[in-house]
Amino acid sequence: MKITSETWTISDLVQNKNTINPKPQYQRTPVWTNHKKIFLIDSILREYDLPKFYVKMTPHDRNYNYEVTDGQQRMRAIWDFIDDEFEIVGKEFKNSIYYGKKYSELSNKIQSHFGSFELSFSVIKESTQEEIRTLFARLQMGMSLIPVELRHALSSNIGNSIFMVSETHKFFGKACRILNNRFKHQDYLDHVTALAFYNNSKDIKAPTLYQLYIDLASSQISETSDLFRRLNKILDWMYEINEYKKGIFKNKWGFVDSFWLMYQNFDQIHSIKHKVFSRNLVEFDLKRKKYNTDSDKLIEDKNSKNYDKDLYDYIEAFNRQGALKKNISIRSRVFNNKFYNTLNFNINHE
Repeated sequence: MKITSETWTISDLVQNKNTINPKPQYQRTPVWTNHKKIFLIDSILREYDLPKFYVKMTPHDRNYNYEVTDGQQRMRAIWDFIDDEFEIVGKEFKNSIYYGKKYSELSNKIQSHFGSFELSFSVIKESTQEEIRTLFARLQMGMSLIPVELRHALSSNIGNSIFMVSETHKFFGKACRILNNRFKHQDYLDHVTALAFYNNSKDIKAPTLYQLYIDLASSQISETSDLFRRLNKILDWMYEINEYKKGIFKNKWGFVDSFWLMYQNFDQIHSIKHKVFSRNLVEFDLKRKKYNTDSDKLIEDKNSKNYDKDLYDYIEAFNRQGALKKNISIRSRVFNNKFYNTLNFNINHE
């Protein structure tokens, strides 16, 4: 890895904005609140030192000259302030001469002073992707990255494959209504990929998902091609189901349980009764929410029209550590009982 140290002013950073890719694959999506951005801007105006920025040169990228390795949140905060996206507010800043002001409302002298503030940059001129991911992960040690972001920073072939599905499959369009802040699309796919790969032999918790990325870090396409063939086909089915009820799979465990039902029956499924599945799942989830905090009512009287042992079992498994393999198995049994009739099966002619 070859790195050089440079000094950029904020004016340099603004001028280079369109040449910097702020979201390479290993980076997390924007998560800073305005409150954190204001603290950064106040620190600059007070001439406090800032942590170093890391960028990598990308000579083969037609769109960008650099990509961010570390400092994405700080860069975005500076750019957003320059673009008048927020003003300096908050009880901590009430005595500041800048209180209540956006960038455009600062005097020319202060704007010039702000623009000339010097930033320390490390420019990576030569590196491998693995070196970049390792550097990013080490720079974030002790920082508040969530588990999916830590997985995302690993150099792993399975991670790359999952990321590509999350970025390209039509299921993850606006209609799914699963917000993609902090790689949520990838997190959903991590869960079902681990569930399928380990065949529900492990609890689908953060350590297992991280281990998946390790176990398949150097996997060849041929090793996972069947898994991803099934994954993409099931997402096709779920896309069609979602067309009847937008956002029907927003709940992560609803997404996981529906996927697992189709994955387990995949070889026998000819097609899905999309409309029937959608209607049944909506009715099921409404009833689940109704009895979620009072599930005992579902099993009080076997002669009652509300008696539903399956739903009771599902709610208990859903609410009590849903990632445990035993609870996934319980919910899988319930989904088979509730939604098996929504699957059209191939007919074997012997």
